[in-house]
Amino acid sequence: MTYLELQSLIKNYLQNTETTFVSDIPNIIKQAEDRILQAVKLPDFRKNVTGELTSLNQYLSTPSDFLDNFSLAVLDIDNNYTYLLFKDVNFIREAYPIVGSGTTTYTVTVASGVNTYGSGNKYYLNGINSPIIKLTEGQTYKFDQADSSNLNHPLRFSITSNGTWGEGTEYTTGVTASGTPGSVGAYTEITVAVDAPTLYYYCTNHTGMGGQANTPVGPVTGTPKHYALFDDSTFIVGPTPNASYDVELHYFYKPTSITSGADSGTTWLSVYATNALLYGCLLEGYIYMKGEADMLTAYNQKYNEAIARLKNLGEGENTTDQYRDDVPRIKRT
Repeated sequence: MTYLELQSLIKNYLQNTETTFVSDIPNIIKQAEDRILQAVKLPDFRKNVTGELTSLNQYLSTPSDFLDNFSLAVLDIDNNYTYLLFKDVNFIREAYPIVGSGTTTYTVTVASGVNTYGSGNKYYLNGINSPIIKLTEGQTYKFDQADSSNLNHPLRFSITSNGTWGEGTEYTTGVTASGTPGSVGAYTEITVAVDAPTLYYYCTNHTGMGGQANTPVGPVTGTPKHYALFDDSTFIVGPTPNASYDVELHYFYKPTSITSGADSGTTWLSVYATNALLYGCLLEGYIYMKGEADMLTAYNQKYNEAIARLKNLGEGENTTDQYRDDVPRIKRT
């Protein structure tokens, strides 16, 4: 069945040649095509495409004609395939937190206040008095001491509460200090080591100014094992790639509409799923016309019968030997 023949059948079945209706027939056909493609997973509309996951980037773009995923595999240097398990995006988020990039900055000021060490001058981080902060393993944090209130109050770290004032020693792993506190450009920076202990920030010149810094385990990186649809155009994988990986996506694609070609053009649906396409168009067209309920029911029944036969082909006959648990199947008739 060609595009011109389909147009003619729609007008004849629905007995409607009104100008507005005829001008909207292409949209009616597209809606019917979408209805069919969403109702049946046809192996004929699967394809493969290769791509690349980049280091420390959890995201992978979907192809422009992407309709639904079938499988995603990571390839090693010998082209061995490791297939990822499809999960919900919330699972990926919880199991594999995002790897941060760049540096998190705390603006440090000094003012009078009260904390667990008593009253007096205290460090305020982003305006909060001596907060308990989180310094995640592998991430970098900058404590900006350029504000003039920091004069004579160098901020350092210790594994002991209140630092040297609590009979502890200064913790220096991954720590860099620059400039004079209270002057432009002054800061203390820390890149948190793996397995870092709980830390405490304190002032080397005055007791009781700081607070606690917890050091939770950082995001897990490695060869991706799971993937999910993050949005309409993006996959998310977990764990976050620790290197660049070649990947191969096997997916259901949205074929070109019959309306995109010449009047004499055909598509797979118009050749091999003629009844499903026709009655899908009649159903969409009659809904457009706000037709009578009994005829709408009749067209819907004929459409469902055609879809059932198409499912028998696409999800019955053509998937007999497929062993994946998530492959749609119906009993062959």
